[in-house]
Amino acid sequence: MWFIYALLGAFGKSYSGFFRKRLADNISASMFMWVSYLGILLLLAPLVLINGSPVFDSLRESPLVLIGSSVALMVATLLNLEALKREELSYIAPLNAFVPVFTVLLAVAILSEVPPLGGFIGIAGIFIGAYVINLKPGKVAWHEPIRHLFTNTGALLSLGVALLYAINTVLFKAALNRGYDEITVMYSITLIGWLLLFFVPIKDPTGLKSSLKANKVYLAGAVLSSLAGSLLHILALAGTYASYAVSIRRFDSVISVLLGWRYLEESNIRNKLIGSACMVAGAVVMAISR
Repeated sequence: MWFIYALLGAFGKSYSGFFRKRLADNISASMFMWVSYLGILLLLAPLVLINGSPVFDSLRESPLVLIGSSVALMVATLLNLEALKREELSYIAPLNAFVPVFTVLLAVAILSEVPPLGGFIGIAGIFIGAYVINLKPGKVAWHEPIRHLFTNTGALLSLGVALLYAINTVLFKAALNRGYDEITVMYSITLIGWLLLFFVPIKDPTGLKSSLKANKVYLAGAVLSSLAGSLLHILALAGTYASYAVSIRRFDSVISVLLGWRYLEESNIRNKLIGSACMVAGAVVMAISR
């Protein structure tokens, strides 16, 4: 069942990226996160009350794990929005396939999970895919895509996002391993993030009103798709190894490329589609070859 959750979570993640791209130039990252976190807290509140989730117990007993996960997610979201301002969705989203690489390394160190035997093959597939995505139409030097990957601001921001997503995932899994249910952990992490951003509407009240008025459809889409993607992802995490769930979720890369082509009229789609497929294949190989 975890596989279905992870695959459906990929759709939520891809649509969340699509709405973020729509919003990137029209709302500050801090305002976006404050509104998103508030929406998620309100939507999850009935489940927390019905299930009697021990949110305050988790905050008291595992503060460092939950704060670390929350801060990693906040900074990742900030960097992701900055990357989306600079590059196309169909370029930024596939680079999330580096998340399994970082996740495997962190899972070994923090969760004592055994690394996959086919890890090197999977990592090679991910780098080959990244190389193809960075290929531009026309004749270019063989090393140009590599140079672009490690010098382009959007690409570097995305690699930072991948590392922070991996940290968030591993710490989330660590919280689940301590016996807390998925809703409790997600609500606790979101609550911490929202409290850390409490100053945002106070500092810019007019920005809050204008954002809600001008971008309410995209904001609602971002909140709902992010919530759906996150819930499905943590359900997958609860049912399997962190590296498994993260790898299957990378199908969001292919979906995001298709969304960029269909709705945003983005460029170089063939290379991006081939490259993202290679990166997803590499991520899956890393997981199934355990």
